[in-house]
Formats: sequence, structure tokens, C-alpha cells
Amino acid sequence: MDAIKIVIFNNKGGVAKTTTVINLAYSLQAYDKKILVVDCDTQENCFGFFMANKTADAILHTDYDRIDHTTWSRYSKLPVEPEGYDYVIFDMPPTINDEVRVVLRQCNTVYVPIKLGEFEISGLRKVTDEINQLGIKFGGVFVTMYQARKHAEILMEVRRILGKRLLETVIPFSDSVDKSLMNGLPIKAYFTEHGVPKTKNSWKIVDAYEDLALEIMRGEGNG
Repeated sequence: MDAIKIVIFNNKGGVAKTTTVINLAYSLQAYDKKILVVDCDTQENCFGFFMANKTADAILHTDYDRIDHTTWSRYSKLPVEPEGYDYVIFDMPPTINDEVRVVLRQCNTVYVPIKLGEFEISGLRKVTDEINQLGIKFGGVFVTMYQARKHAEILMEVRRILGKRLLETVIPFSDSVDKSLMNGLPIKAYFTEHGVPKTKNSWKIVDAYEDLALEIMRGEGNG
């Protein structure tokens, strides 16, 4: 079976696209899925996170058995589609241009992370219009960096407006995310390595990424 190609995309920065790709890949591989992460951003933050080496190989292995990674420049030069992957996840730059459209056109589904703020939500139409014009499946919107005391009412309103286009999964804000990225670890691996107790609140963000993985797998008919 061909790999399912999904894009994590928003034309705004600061909505946790790369953080989502890293932790989504880690959550999917925990469900025995083989993942290829493709960094399409010129900053290559996702590629750097997985500690890319300087070999000439187009696809590089990570410290995780079921996660490989590469950059768009390497991926786009492959003579044939890489085999053996369940999912290829594309980490996109926060912009809409011709190169971004090239990536989007060859993917199965686009998922859009958003923060619950006035400007972020008002800009969502531009993203969804672009997806529709390109004729790509729109998997849905999901909320990141959620704080109940600040965002509860906004979330209710956004859910009313978007309906089924808003995924059930909500990714909560966590101070530990930055620490995990600085340590080069997905959040679950970071918590495990540092012995963070598995309380409901402390592991809420881990549970959320695993829920997101399950929701995407179900949406793609692969759950």
C-alpha cells in the first residue's frame, strides 16, 4: 500500500507546526506505523531536531526505529517514491508560494494547526481557500497551545463555526515542550527520560498528541 502523505500547514508562524510534526511522528510510530518526515522549511528546524548527519543519503535514519527524515530538496530529487512507509509527514514553512503549492499538490490530506486568537482565526479562510483551489483533501483544523482559562469560550465559538472541520483533539499549552525540544526529544520521550510522574495534568499533552495521531489515522482510514 502506498504511503499516506499528510501536510501540517498554516501560512502563519508560531502555531506549533514543527512541534506537532515531531510529536505526531513519534505518536504514530508508537502505533507501529513507519514514518518519513520531510522538512520543507528552509530553516530546516525539524530536520535539525532529528540530528541530521552530513551524509549524501537522501533519507536518513533517526534515533527512533520507525522514523526516518529528509528535506524537501532531497525528497524531490528521489527517482521513485520511497517504499515501506505508512505515513509521509510534510513540515511546511509559514507561507503560501509556488514551491509550497508544489508540495501541497502531491499530498493526500492537509491538516491545519491554529492558535485561538483573533488574527489567527481570521486568517484561516485564506488557508482553506488555497487548499480548496488546489483540490486537496482538507483533513481539518486542530487547536494548539490551548489554555482553558483564556480560550474556553473562544473554543466553543470556533467549534460552533467550524463544526466537523475542527478536530476533536485539542493540544494544550505546556512549558515542558520547549524543554523537550531543547533536549532533542519528543515530549513523551522527554517525560519518560526525566521520570515525570504520570498524573492526569502532567501527561495531558502526551495524551493529546496520541489522540491526534489516532484521529488522523481514523480520518485516513488507517486507524
